[in-house]
Amino acid sequence: MEVLWLTWRQHRTQVLVTTALLAVLGVTLLVNGLSAAGFAAQNPPPATDCMSDVSACVTYTRGMMGLMWSVGDILALLPLLAPAMIGAFWGAPLLAGEFERGTHQLTWTQSVTRRRWLIAKIGGLGAAVTLGGLALGATVNAWLTVFDAPAFPVNYLGQSWFRLVGVLPAVWWLSAFVLGVALGALFRRTLPAMGVTLAVCAVVFFGLRVAPPFYATPERAVQTTVAGNSVPDDSMIVDDFWTDGSGTRLTSQNVELALAVPCGTDPGTTEYATCSFRQGYRQTVEFHPESRFWRFQWTEAGILLIPTLALGGIVVRRTLRPRI
Repeated sequence: MEVLWLTWRQHRTQVLVTTALLAVLGVTLLVNGLSAAGFAAQNPPPATDCMSDVSACVTYTRGMMGLMWSVGDILALLPLLAPAMIGAFWGAPLLAGEFERGTHQLTWTQSVTRRRWLIAKIGGLGAAVTLGGLALGATVNAWLTVFDAPAFPVNYLGQSWFRLVGVLPAVWWLSAFVLGVALGALFRRTLPAMGVTLAVCAVVFFGLRVAPPFYATPERAVQTTVAGNSVPDDSMIVDDFWTDGSGTRLTSQNVELALAVPCGTDPGTTEYATCSFRQGYRQTVEFHPESRFWRFQWTEAGILLIPTLALGGIVVRRTLRPRI
């Protein structure tokens, strides 16, 4: 208990500031969500798709998109900013501060063993970080459900929301925290550990930002008529291209040149699309359906957690045998 009390005394600033920021975000999303719910009640969207009532769909879409992105631009920063701050301000000072101040020489010679001290501090703060990430994911998910409608479904696989819902906020936060702890133990200086933690978080984030399309083999939909859309609106689009009658892949410029004489030069019309299909051209879309959301969440979780926890385990093992 005394170790947990000491952990709280030493790190309560981080805990209270993070809790306060989550509370402010929650209130902001609650107010915005209530406004969106009120707008949707006064301007209900079509029950199925936009083709049934274009006017109602346009009114609903414009209004809800305006409300969503009034706070969405701030939320878009969180997948990178929040883990980086957790790693730098929660994880990096945890061991680096003890080494830098020399307090580890006193702490680790008391009745509390080094192992118990490490488990209590890293385990306690790691649990708090994980709960904070789960709270963020649950809050954003609840907010997004207000905007989700059959006529305009929310794309949870999209870049905007994928790392803000489900388990990924908690996974990113915990991974950044463990990374910060590991770098703090390696550098034994707080500022260098914080700087490297921020840099590594940025590199990993931008590296994984383009990775989800490769988490599985995409499905393929080939459109041969102008009627309907075989790709759901909430899918992750991987690629979109044209093929000719022999199956050769073409760019849109090649198709427009080939169809200029028989079909005209206005690819935005239904007549042009009908003519292109009649000429043997096909539009192919490779995509991941929304049903793969949890598969992709756990795939990225494994990519993050396995190396991070392995690194943390190595560093903790070394820390248990410090040079005092």
